[in-house]
Amino acid sequence: MSKPNADALNFPGLQRKETAMDRTTRAAREIIEDETELRRIKNERLKQSRLQNESQEKK
Repeated sequence: MSKPNADALNFPGLQRKETAMDRTTRAAREIIEDETELRRIKNERLKQSRLQNESQEKK
């Protein structure tokens, strides 16, 4: 019979060490989230500009 490890038991307060892959994944996700937010802001700004131009053209 094999011994259970700490991860399998989920001891409260016990955290496992962050691996290099975990750090890379976390960094990549942060970059992607930042880029997504910047793209959303840019698209909203462009949409507002387009709507303003369309409303001025109708006048």
